Amino acid sequence: MSTAAPSWWIKPLWISDYAIAVLSVAVAIAADVLFERLAGADPSALLFLCAIMFVAWAAGTGPALLATLLAAVAFDYLLLMSARSFVLQFKDVPHFALFIVAALFVVWLNAGQRRTAASLRRANETLRIENAERKRVEERARLAEQELQATIDTIPALAARHRADGTIDFVNRNWRNYTGLSQDEWKGRGAVVIHPDDLPGVDDAWLAHVATGEPFETEQRLRRADGEYRWHFIRRVPLRDDKGEVIAWYGAGYDIEDRKQAEDALRRNQAELAEARRELQLTIDSIPAMVSTYRPDGTHSFVNQTWINYTGMTLEEAVSERGKGLFHSDDPERAAWRASLASGEPLLAEAPIRGADGEYRWYSIRRVPLRNEKGEIVKWYSIGFNIEDRKRAESALQRSQAYSAEAQKLSLTGSMAWDLASGDHFWSDETYQIMGFDRGIEPSIDLIMERVHPDDRARFRDEVDRAAQGAQTHDYEYRLLMPDGKIKHLHVRAHRVRYESGKEEIVGALMDITESRKSQAALDAAQTALAHASRVATLGEISASIAHEVNQPLAAIVANGHACLRFLRRETPDLDDVRGAVEWIVKDGNRAGEVIRRVRGLMKKADTEKVLLDINDVINEVAALLRRELTAQQVTLQLELAAAIPAVVADRIQLQQVIINLVMNGVEAMQAIAGGPHALEVRSYQDEAHQVVVAVKDSGAGIPGEAAERVFDAFFSTKPGGLGMGLSICRSIIEVHGGRLWSSANTGPGATFQFALPAYRRNVP
Repeated sequence: MSTAAPSWWIKPLWISDYAIAVLSVAVAIAADVLFERLAGADPSALLFLCAIMFVAWAAGTGPALLATLLAAVAFDYLLLMSARSFVLQFKDVPHFALFIVAALFVVWLNAGQRRTAASLRRANETLRIENAERKRVEERARLAEQELQATIDTIPALAARHRADGTIDFVNRNWRNYTGLSQDEWKGRGAVVIHPDDLPGVDDAWLAHVATGEPFETEQRLRRADGEYRWHFIRRVPLRDDKGEVIAWYGAGYDIEDRKQAEDALRRNQAELAEARRELQLTIDSIPAMVSTYRPDGTHSFVNQTWINYTGMTLEEAVSERGKGLFHSDDPERAAWRASLASGEPLLAEAPIRGADGEYRWYSIRRVPLRNEKGEIVKWYSIGFNIEDRKRAESALQRSQAYSAEAQKLSLTGSMAWDLASGDHFWSDETYQIMGFDRGIEPSIDLIMERVHPDDRARFRDEVDRAAQGAQTHDYEYRLLMPDGKIKHLHVRAHRVRYESGKEEIVGALMDITESRKSQAALDAAQTALAHASRVATLGEISASIAHEVNQPLAAIVANGHACLRFLRRETPDLDDVRGAVEWIVKDGNRAGEVIRRVRGLMKKADTEKVLLDINDVINEVAALLRRELTAQQVTLQLELAAAIPAVVADRIQLQQVIINLVMNGVEAMQAIAGGPHALEVRSYQDEAHQVVVAVKDSGAGIPGEAAERVFDAFFSTKPGGLGMGLSICRSIIEVHGGRLWSSANTGPGATFQFALPAYRRNVP
């Protein structure tokens, strides 16, 4: 393919065309001037030369020569001296020759110009053809390059080209899509996507291969566009020139993250498998049972460490001896084992096995066969559990059952169970005896309900419903009305038991506490009498205060009576004053009557009467009753009563007795402190458990450390002449009301006694 003329050469050719035209005109003008000066010819000769020039330009060399000939004839005929004649005179020869030379020169100039133009056209055509061919070649090359680019971009790998120095020159679309970097961002920046931990080693290895020209292979983590690093296998090979010099490197990267994970998983699995084998061996050896395997003929093929430790035999000894001496010669297990080997049926037996110490212990033995695809036995698996303790426990249980039956008879306690799913009941012999039914009768809830006292049937039914609804524990009492009319008191305690199978039962015991209830009734009567005696004794101690409380309203009544009489003796009685005096008499009479009512209430010996009470009212009543006594003892009483406090259900007289006792104990404790402040504080509040609390805090000597645990015991007192019954009675009263009484040392001097009672809640039983 010829090389096209350069563009800088084409332009002068066009310029020369115009130059020749100008030169031709110049020649014609010069010739005309010469004609005029040399021969005095007519200036019209210039027109002939110009005509020849234009014919040469327009028609070419042949027409130009013809035009020259015709112009020469015309010149000879028209312009020379012998005008209108074709005869050429001698003196006209120079003129004619000059004209011919000028005309031919113009033709020659134009012919050269036309040749140049033709050459230029041919060169341009050749150049056009060459340019068209070059464009076709370039288009084919561009298409080939696009196809190659598309092929490289569609390769399912990360393809790249590196320069001879190792820097990146090109990456395919997969590289760009994976990394999120453009072609320009990629050049020379391969390190930005390599994991920081892999970068130093990869760079050093790559530079070493660039220096030697050897192919490069490595595994490294590359950062994906979303920031995740994934493992890739990278391979780069060099491209060399004719001299063997590396001129480029071509590389490809393949995602091997899944393979890496699979390899890691495989390594972990292999490690876990090896560890599992070790653990399995350790587990089997650690099983507190004798594990072994047998060949189809019944000889041992494996025994665990427990088996070896117990029998004192190695596997080799077990194989050679075939377990000789481990069982009694007449033990049924040996015959059963031979039968299992013959039939292929599993073996389940219990037999004593001799240990390394020569002692036989009971074991539960189970052996099952392992079969192949054909159903043939290839191995037997055996496990033996030490049941020596169970055997002994069974013997002990048999004895215990006999003992338990006797113990239930002696303690009047029966056992029972209720299967919630099936509704079945179990009663011990003593339960039948307590309930008064024959042993052959099937127990049931309805059967029990026949004997439950009518007044207690609702409570019993509530407990049955609680059990059906999932209650975990039961602790209640009810009475039985026996056929002979006698009343039995029963105390039932039971709880829910869930077994591994999911089965649930109510298991418990019932105790005949009839005699205990009779004794408790007698004890309660004695305690009530003792509490009454304590109240009477307390009243004796505060008799002066009571007398003062009664004398005050009586003295006021007398004074108001005298005033009333004086008002009536006036000439004109003042009835308003009389009415006011009478009203005061009534008020003071009621006041005296209230004091007497309180005293009579404390002295009264009656049954407990629990009503809804405001504890603050009870405290205020006690404060009014003891005001004179506290003043006489120089004790300052401070009341800190909660404004909003729940009511309690209690006996007013008994609560008054408890508060009086605590207050008087505090007063006596402070009398031993000479010169100190005698302040007594009574508080009421509601605690976190929503109980109503009354606290009596004194500033006395406090409770000695050794006496703190016994201060509520009966007949224990810290006072020289005390009987030790007051606090014991107070605690009994509070406990009967469902509360508790306790004491604590103050941060400063003295002690605090306080009791808590359950707050009344509406609609709560």
